[in-house]
Amino acid sequence: MIKMLVFDIDGVISDGRRYTDGGELELKTIQLKDLDAIGMLADSGYKLGCISGEDTEFSRQFARMKTISFVKLGCKDKKAELQKLAKDCRLQLAEICYIGDGKYDIPALQSAGLAVCPNDAIEEVKEICDIVLRKRGGEGCIAECCSILLNNKETQKKAIDLSKHDLSGMKEIIKEHQNIIQAILDDKEYLFHVEQSIRIVADSYRKDGKLFIYGNSLAQYLAAELMKCFWLGRKAWSPEILMNSVPMMKAFADSHGCDCAFAQEIEARVRAGDVLLGITTGEIEKGICEGFRRAKKIGAETILMADRISRYLDIFNYIDCMINIPSRNQLRTEEIHMLTGHLICEGVKYRFTK
Repeated sequence: MIKMLVFDIDGVISDGRRYTDGGELELKTIQLKDLDAIGMLADSGYKLGCISGEDTEFSRQFARMKTISFVKLGCKDKKAELQKLAKDCRLQLAEICYIGDGKYDIPALQSAGLAVCPNDAIEEVKEICDIVLRKRGGEGCIAECCSILLNNKETQKKAIDLSKHDLSGMKEIIKEHQNIIQAILDDKEYLFHVEQSIRIVADSYRKDGKLFIYGNSLAQYLAAELMKCFWLGRKAWSPEILMNSVPMMKAFADSHGCDCAFAQEIEARVRAGDVLLGITTGEIEKGICEGFRRAKKIGAETILMADRISRYLDIFNYIDCMINIPSRNQLRTEEIHMLTGHLICEGVKYRFTK
C-alpha cells in the first residue's frame, strides 16, 4: 500500500521550460491544481517529498511548504536519496510512489513501489514505469496522480471494511475445514483405505493395467497429476476419463437413454487388472451403480471417493476401497477429495522412486 509520494520538480510539477529576461530573472509556471493536490494528499495521511537535480529559488519554495516533509535539491543520485528517505520515514520502498521524467530519475523509479511519469517523459522512463500519466509535465501531473492514489486508497478501504465484515464467516469455514482434517487424521479406516488405493493403483501400473477415472472436474486434474508421476525414466502412463466425450454420450443417450451409457462405456473399455476410480459428492444414480458392478464382473478393481458412506449402500458391494469423507458440506468434501487425490498421487510416485 502506497504511503508516500515523492516527485521530481522540473518536468513534473513544472513543464521543464525556463523563462528568463536574459539576466538573473527566471520564471516557471505551476498548476494551482497540483498545489491543491499536494494539500489533499497530506490531509489524507500521505507523506510527501521531492528530489530535484536543480537547486534554484524556484525549487527552494517547496522546502518552505509545510505539507512537504522531505526536500532534497541539487541531487543526481536520486536512488540513494530515496533509500535514505525511506529509512528516515520508516517506510519500505514498496510503500513509496515516485514521479519522474528524465534519465536521473530512472534508478529511483526502478526502486520505488509505484513508478509514475508524465506523458512527455523520455522513452527510457516510459518503458520502466507502472503508470504513464495522461498529463504532460506542468499540466497537472501531481493532481492526476493524486486522483489515482486517493481512488485506490478508497478501494482498499472498502476492501478492508468488507473483509472485516466477512472475517467471521471465513473463520468459520476455515474451522470447519480444520475439523474435517482432524477427523480424517484420527480416522484409521480413512488412512487405511488411502494406503490401499495407492497399492491398487501402483500394482495396476506394474501389470500394464489402465486407470479409469469418473467424476467431477477433479477427475481431469488427478489424471494429469498421476500422468506426471511417470515421466522420469519410466514408461508413460495416462489415466483415462470416463463420460468425457459429450458427442458420444449424447448420441448414446438419444438412442438408449442416459442410465446405461456409463455401464456400456465400462464394458467397452475396462479390462481385468484395470482400476476404476469414482469421485462423487452426490447421490449415486442407478446407471453408475451398474457401471461399477460391470467393472467388478470384468475383473477390475474399484475405488470410490465419497462423503457419507450410508448414502451409497447399493454400490457398496461393488467397491474394493471406499474412501469416506466425514462431511455433509459439498465444498468441504471437495476440498478433502483434492487432498486425498494428492495423497494418492504422491504415494504412487513414492513407490516408484524409493
